[in-house]
Amino acid sequence: MAEIALAIRTENLTKIYNVGWGRTQVGLDGLSLDVEEGQIFGLVGPNGSGKTTTLKLLLGLIFPTAGTGEVMGLPMGNSECKMRIGYLPEGPYFYEHLTAPELLRMYGSLFGMGGAELDKRIQELLELVDMWTRRHYRVANYSRGMRQRIGVAQALINEPDLLFFDEPTSGLDPIGAKDIRDVILQLRDRGKTIFLCSHLLKEMEPLCDNIAILARGRTISEGSMQDLLSGDANLYRVEATGLDEELEAKLAAGAVGSVKLDDATRLLFEGQQKAFEAAALVTAEGGALVTVGPDRRTLEEVFIEVVGEETA
Repeated sequence: MAEIALAIRTENLTKIYNVGWGRTQVGLDGLSLDVEEGQIFGLVGPNGSGKTTTLKLLLGLIFPTAGTGEVMGLPMGNSECKMRIGYLPEGPYFYEHLTAPELLRMYGSLFGMGGAELDKRIQELLELVDMWTRRHYRVANYSRGMRQRIGVAQALINEPDLLFFDEPTSGLDPIGAKDIRDVILQLRDRGKTIFLCSHLLKEMEPLCDNIAILARGRTISEGSMQDLLSGDANLYRVEATGLDEELEAKLAAGAVGSVKLDDATRLLFEGQQKAFEAAALVTAEGGALVTVGPDRRTLEEVFIEVVGEETA
């Protein structure tokens, strides 16, 4: 069997901060990760879980207390490695007086790019992030969404193999968020590896191939998105709205579990037949079906479950 190519590999990566007066704080505790090339890998966790520390270590902005890590087969922070990566920080800051082409030309020059080749690359990127028609605007006049789009473009200026995106859709309206998600998927289709950090779990769920959940600096759950979200193979889920108390009681009597959501009721049934019978009852008695199918958890449900167990 061919060996799997890894874009990122860490082994027992640890970072302990000296916070003064002889005190220390654990930022990361023995993180071991394997991120395959060509996938979207998600890193999630509550505030203070170690996401930012992990990013800074992988980017070579800070150094580990213990453990090792490689990025694109090179030690973390290696200058050759930095030529092959792109980074979009959370809330990127740019020089306010520059236009988009001027900004990208500056970043391109840092990689030794110039001339007609750079001009062509700038146009390609501005078209990719839907900023070409607004290329003459100065950064000072950008909306939050425009800044985020330019942030994606600058992360791509050097045609990197590996991209680090920190909260790429934070603060965007639904259309802007969808546009950024589409760009991320296009990049994966082109063979790029994307390391994605976000607390917006609904954004991560349809994007990530694999995911790791951190809490208190440690990995508490890791695996493919499909495996993490798969429920009991024998259970089927029915979600419905518009149920009166009598109908809800009838359905619950045949279910193995039920829960009230904000605007719906979710019931679990053992076996497909019972679920379909419940769905038919909902329709016959005036309710509205939201979904019927095999039980599948959401990333939010998994996150709350594993993080809650860790912090209990």
